[in-house]
Amino acid sequence: MAAGGAVIFADVQDTNQAASAAFIQHIRQTLQRAQEITQSVSEAESIADEATKFCEAIKAQHNIHPKKLALTGSKPMAPVPPMAASLTREIQTSVVWTQTMLQMCTVADGSSELEKGSKLSFVKPAAPAS
Repeated sequence: MAAGGAVIFADVQDTNQAASAAFIQHIRQTLQRAQEITQSVSEAESIADEATKFCEAIKAQHNIHPKKLALTGSKPMAPVPPMAASLTREIQTSVVWTQTMLQMCTVADGSSELEKGSKLSFVKPAAPAS
């Protein structure tokens, strides 16, 4: 990472097409790594949920009543929302962005002229329901 938290990507290639391909490959590798991290987070969340259920079962079995504010000295913490689902949504958004970037690179590398002020649309229309 560069100073200030900016992320920089540089890959010198002979052609725009090769540079675009290298950029997209880097993005794909990053998304693959993000998916691996998300899988690990999901597994950790599942294990934590299972452990919590075991703790609750033990408390119920032994009729253990938690002492109010004994450990923290403050209000009980609210449950933490699952992180894996949020990461999955971010990855899905990044995949769409990557596809759009690839299409933009294709347009930029194309030989056809774009009319000044023309509207570019990179979103594919939804498939008709069958």
